[in-house]
Amino acid sequence: MIHELLCAMSIDMNIPRYRNESDESYTYRICYSALGLWCLYAARNSSAAALGTTKHNQTLMLNDLLTRYIELFPDIYIRFVDSSRQQNSFSVTIRRVYEETGYLLTDSNNRNLLANYGRSIQIANEALFFGVPIGEYSVNGLGIFSMPTDYQVSIKDYLIRDDLTSEEYFLSCFDHIDFYDKEVDVELLEFFNPLSNNVPSKSWSKKPATLCSIARKTETGPFYRVIKSGAALLFADEPLEVQSDCLFSHEYRRLYFAMKSHYGNPLKAIVTKYDDMYSKISIGGHLPNREYYFMLLISWPERNAFDKVNFILRNTLLKEAIIMLANIGVEIKGE
Repeated sequence: MIHELLCAMSIDMNIPRYRNESDESYTYRICYSALGLWCLYAARNSSAAALGTTKHNQTLMLNDLLTRYIELFPDIYIRFVDSSRQQNSFSVTIRRVYEETGYLLTDSNNRNLLANYGRSIQIANEALFFGVPIGEYSVNGLGIFSMPTDYQVSIKDYLIRDDLTSEEYFLSCFDHIDFYDKEVDVELLEFFNPLSNNVPSKSWSKKPATLCSIARKTETGPFYRVIKSGAALLFADEPLEVQSDCLFSHEYRRLYFAMKSHYGNPLKAIVTKYDDMYSKISIGGHLPNREYYFMLLISWPERNAFDKVNFILRNTLLKEAIIMLANIGVEIKGE
């Protein structure tokens, strides 16, 4: 009975198994995408009283479904636990991803409605559809894919990115005209070292290693862009971080990547081909949320639902993922 349920779910969402994939991994991927679909279906509901659903009801429904899936498939429990932050709820996370990526619209009564306007992004011969299409579709991670629609947007426009390369972005952030003398106790600062081979979060030292750098007083700020000017340091204030789960969160990572690329030590992403249908991308650091959320719409986090560096995706979507990563200064290996 359980095997039949999984088979039916995989057929409905068109999620095949990759070569040598374990039962636990395959079950996790199917349940992960199914929870995404249910989150969207809940917001599609309408009645005479109201449209959509409250965020609270949406989260409760996903919690109940996840509990049921874990009862049926106990091995996947650990896949939906954030080992680094136990308090993180997958149900809330999945709902927030859809709210931030335009799948869900929140009305003045704080109810979520499905944004089923026919908008799509064409990738190869299919399209990432923002909503739940009528007719056949497939699911990749949290993204719904169907035939291309008339209402199309580009990936760049969807991510609200300009045309700057990573090098141009770096130069725009370190224009001398924006920097000034500032009374800061340098002894209290740490400086980002783009030459370090550690992950960006561990690439900090007490002295700047390059002409241009980022300085911070503590891990939570304040942050400054810094340029060496002889023996002195010039500063430019970095804006405060917005809430951590919105689309524009963690934008500072974009600058870290651009700095590493500028100084000849780009962040690496390794592509491993599993078979003719699937590959894995392993990224050497956490992405800005715009790129991370897009990855969640085209791939499955590999190790668990909160994995932010390893992603399983179809080979048909690989090219767009590589272009997106290269655009922010990430060097691709093994493609």
